[in-house]
This record gives sequence, structure tokens and C-alpha cells, in this order.
Amino acid sequence: MVLDDKAREVYSRQIQMKEIGEEGQQKLAAASVLVIGCGGLGAPVLYYLTGMGIGHIGLCDFDVVSPSNLNRQLLFTMDNLGKRKAPTAASRLLALNPKLKVTVYDSFFDEQLAASIVPEYDIAVDCLDNFDTRFILNDACIDASKPFVHAGIGEFYGQFLTVTPGMGPCLRCLFPGGVKKSDPNKTFGVVGPTPGVLGCFQALEVLKFLLGLPVCNDGLMTYDGLNLSLEKVSLEASPDCRCRSQILS
Repeated sequence: MVLDDKAREVYSRQIQMKEIGEEGQQKLAAASVLVIGCGGLGAPVLYYLTGMGIGHIGLCDFDVVSPSNLNRQLLFTMDNLGKRKAPTAASRLLALNPKLKVTVYDSFFDEQLAASIVPEYDIAVDCLDNFDTRFILNDACIDASKPFVHAGIGEFYGQFLTVTPGMGPCLRCLFPGGVKKSDPNKTFGVVGPTPGVLGCFQALEVLKFLLGLPVCNDGLMTYDGLNLSLEKVSLEASPDCRCRSQILS
């Protein structure tokens, strides 16, 4: 994909970096990224992916904008209350980059949808808020030999991991016994900047993967915003996990 003069101007600060250059910027323009969830994590992920020049973004969410979203979901405003998140987010992204190709999935992310859309993208991003759906994404990505970037947040804290099938652990390795189901009606506290920080980490991992730079695929990064610390917990793929035998496509 050839960059025109306008694109060179918009992405000039990236192009001048030795890790990116014009060749790298062309790779980003040719790339496709699937983002599951348009909320606290999804908002910064989607905005920065658009800002960095990703050519095609798919976004999936089946929720509507509510007042309690606005402290952290920066794609939305008071004017968007009650509106569908996915198409509303798409409109904000197109305002930033009218040349962006956006595919909207205003649907619940279940096994059937995951199996049909995950193979169509270069990489996926887990911006979900529950582990049932995260495991659906995990398994679909393993089946399709596609990488994805996981993150989870709560209060001042968060974690992230890039899953690269055949090259490191997946969520099944991290939680071999599954995760205890929580009350779906119970909410948890979160300070607005926490998903912003973790979403930025996710967008950065996507950028690095697409450019062939090292990503965090051999351990879980844990973030403590209260004490301002970032630590890595080393992990290996479980010997009997399917992710070990998959090879990235």
C-alpha cells in the first residue's frame, strides 16, 4: 500500500522513527485488527489504532452507552447516552480518519460469530469484561492461529498478555481450571485512567506485533496504579494445551 502526501504528513512522527519508517507505516495501513469490546479498554485501543494508521478495524459490542460509562469510555459523550456503542464508536473513529475501513459487529460475541470473523483479521484485541467471553475469543484465536492481546482491569489495577499461538501461553494456560463465575449483576469499581493505561499498552502491543517487534508473549504484565509499579510474571504454555501446537498464520 502506497502512502500519499497527506498520509505522510499525518504519520510523520511515526515515519521518522527507525522502528517504523515508511515501510512500517505501509504495513500498518495494510493491517486489519479486530477489537472485541468498545468500553473502557476498547475506547483507547480503538482511538490509538486509528491514530496510528491501521487500515481496517473491526469492532464488536452489543451494549448501549450509559451514564456510568462516561468516566472512562472516552469515545462517548452525554449526547450518546442510550445509543449503540459499536456504531457510535465507528462514527468517532471515522471522524479521526475518514479513510479508515470500519466493520461494525453490533452483535453478542458468541462462538459462532467468533469462528466466522476472527480468521479474517491479522490480530484481535480482548477488551472484554468477563472471562466467559474471553475464553471464546481465546479458543477462536487458537483455532484460527491468530494472535490476540488480552487485558483486564479493576480499580487501580490491571494486567495484559499477548497470546501468540505456538510461541507462548494462552488464557487456558493462565487459568487451567477456568475462572469462578461472578454475579453478572455485581459491578466493580474502576478509576477512569486505569483502562486508559492498559488500553494504551494493548494498542502498543498490536503495533509491535504488526511491525515484527518483540511483544509480551512469555508472561503476564501486572500493573498497580496505586503504587505505580509494573511487574512481569513469567509463564509457559501448558504441556497439554492446544496453543502449543498451533502456528501463527
